[in-house]
Amino acid sequence: MKTEENYKVIIADDSHIFINGIKLLFEELPQYEIIDFAYNGDEIVNHPNLGNIDLLLLDVNMPLLDGISAGRQINFQFPYLKMVAITLNSDQVYLEQLIRAGFKGFIDKANITSQLDTVLNQVMNNNFAFPKEILSKLVNKSESS
Repeated sequence: MKTEENYKVIIADDSHIFINGIKLLFEELPQYEIIDFAYNGDEIVNHPNLGNIDLLLLDVNMPLLDGISAGRQINFQFPYLKMVAITLNSDQVYLEQLIRAGFKGFIDKANITSQLDTVLNQVMNNNFAFPKEILSKLVNKSESS
């Protein structure tokens, strides 16, 4: 990834404490510019700047509209927008739902400090950032159907 590029980001999470923490993490990633925050699924789906950003970090468990449903709607309107799920759930079926909804990666909230930079770089370089065993199982399922 070119470090001189600047990527515009919106973060959607219902926890103000989490958002304050992630702001600090993004201070160490100058290529990413946070332009706004959303605090529930309905707010992010209707956000006026979705068409003007490069990356959306989206909490999966939010009020009014869950992150997977919000992601599906956003992906339908803005298929070029790179979405990364923020979640505590890394169950295989759950991750498959994220991929089908249009997410390009996920970050485990418990490991966000160590994963954030790596996952964002992978996604911005047009790669998926999911466990390889999940991706290979999905490829095998689609080839056999």
